[in-house]
Amino acid sequence: MSKVSKQKPNDEVARTVRRVAFRQRYRMVMAAPFAWLIALPLSAGIYLLPVHPAVAVLIAAATAVVPVRKAVQARQNVAAAAFGAAWLIATAPIGPTGLVVEVGVAGWLTFALLHWRRHRRLPLPGRAPVVEEEPLITVEQVALDPEVARIIARFNERLAAKGKALDGMTLTTPKRIDAGYRAEIRAVPGEKETKDIMQAAGKVASAFQTSTQLAVLEPSPSGDNSRALFTLLQDDTLAQVRRFEDVQPRIGADGRAHIGYFYDLAPAHWAFFTESGGMRHGIIVGDSEAGKSRSVETLLGLAHQSDKVATVLLDPQGGSMPDWNDRTHRCALGEDDCADELELWHWVMRRRVRHLARIPWVDEDGDERIGKTHLVPGDSDAGGMTGIFFVLEEAPELLTHDVHGKKAVATLASGAKTWRKGGGGIVLVAQDPNMTELGGSVTLRAQLRKNACALRTQTPGAAYQMGLPQDPSLLPATFKNGKLTQGLAYLSGIDRRAALMRWLYTEKPKYIARQPAAGQIDDLTMGWIEEYTRAKKDGREPRAGKRAAAGDEPRSTPGDVKAAIIDVLADADGLALELGELLHLVLKRRVTAPPSEIHTQLKRLVKDGRVWLVGKDGGEAYALPEEILERLETR
Repeated sequence: MSKVSKQKPNDEVARTVRRVAFRQRYRMVMAAPFAWLIALPLSAGIYLLPVHPAVAVLIAAATAVVPVRKAVQARQNVAAAAFGAAWLIATAPIGPTGLVVEVGVAGWLTFALLHWRRHRRLPLPGRAPVVEEEPLITVEQVALDPEVARIIARFNERLAAKGKALDGMTLTTPKRIDAGYRAEIRAVPGEKETKDIMQAAGKVASAFQTSTQLAVLEPSPSGDNSRALFTLLQDDTLAQVRRFEDVQPRIGADGRAHIGYFYDLAPAHWAFFTESGGMRHGIIVGDSEAGKSRSVETLLGLAHQSDKVATVLLDPQGGSMPDWNDRTHRCALGEDDCADELELWHWVMRRRVRHLARIPWVDEDGDERIGKTHLVPGDSDAGGMTGIFFVLEEAPELLTHDVHGKKAVATLASGAKTWRKGGGGIVLVAQDPNMTELGGSVTLRAQLRKNACALRTQTPGAAYQMGLPQDPSLLPATFKNGKLTQGLAYLSGIDRRAALMRWLYTEKPKYIARQPAAGQIDDLTMGWIEEYTRAKKDGREPRAGKRAAAGDEPRSTPGDVKAAIIDVLADADGLALELGELLHLVLKRRVTAPPSEIHTQLKRLVKDGRVWLVGKDGGEAYALPEEILERLETR
């Protein structure tokens, strides 16, 4: 930064100013008098010429043209010049005598006085001009970061030039962040989309002569489908191993837990549950040695230390999680035991749903209510009932099993749709998310994508199957320093990003597993487990329990409808949803209420300020205020 200041003139400058002022004053004040002094002899000379009077007039007129023209061009003394020209032309044939001279002198005095009054404020010669004090002017000159200039030049030359990968697109000025530089790539609206920019990730990395792990593209947080976020990292920010023990993360009151870091070192989270939707499912895929089991150990460690969640481990192979075998609340090893455990919990979850459908409670408006559409772990209205966190390790071993596979797939597909209401969250672990691995169930895969994590996969296609922006099969096996990339993954979930991250791993998982679990399976659920076990031991089917009047799903109350609306807006891909789309998504959540009731509760949410009415493409749309404020902060 430099400072440029206006200072007072020195003595030499002051003398020069005085001289210039004197000459200017003299010319301005004496111009009119001298003009008349010259006109008198000119008039006499023209009169004395031996020419005809008409010729004398022409000579006088030609003589007056020059001063009149100059006065008009300068826009000064025009009246004096016109008067002098008229006087000279009039006196040329008769001569400057008598009354004519008196008129000329009177005009000379009049215009001289007017000229003096107009210019009397000029500084007098010999006197220092008065220079008014001016405040110090400071001009900031911020030097352009050479790296920013280099990034812009490379983008324009190698990517945005005609015929290149990002032809015609523009790059905003990169901003410095802790990990490197960040900017936004903007396509021409209506011509290109975010996905077109994302597909050029390899070309972008090539243009900057780096890897796709250091030149990262992801959708813009603004939700604008003509833009993408571009981050150029200076080094492998995720190459450093960050330990679970050093961060000491926990499941928060909102159900989120810190599980790792995104490439820009922002914390990455896993949602075990939410207030508006209860327990959330998830899926983790990855090749051998990519870090699947270590990622599951992190999730089990978090659930083990939470008093709101109990854990159930299903391991068809029997040896995938040696540190956690028989150290979760319930554990099933081998295909047979896993199939039996799934059947048990499918029955127990139906009992929990029916129990929740009949519990009385009071909502935030003070209205008495009967029944809840889903369980939020630790809900005092439900007696502090805990959520059940299910982990199915090496899922294809069970889902493709000759004997148990078909039934297990059907049970999990149904459970993925209904267990959440009873407080059950499923995490499925596999090497690949294709239909063969998942027993052919599209429904199962779709229901588990609330938390979607893809480590390095063996075959391409996981990006499309899991709704991720990049192909995880392209993730490297090692970093530039030669260390393994275990835990490097693309994560999509509660952070509303689908970006590259790396998991926090426990140094010694057994130390956490050996500690007493903070939470327990609640007594009511344990009673149902014992009831089911006794019935099976006696060779009979356990009773289904009294059904609710409207089946497994109670009639939605205004509070349930409000919760569903907020949940849909929170899960929306864009910033806002139009009314028709919002109603459709709420009804898809099996909310047993007519559209008119949903519309009524939506208006109440807008009135209470919990939902904002915004414009979208000239129509009526709705969004959560926290979503709008959060995106404004990120810009």
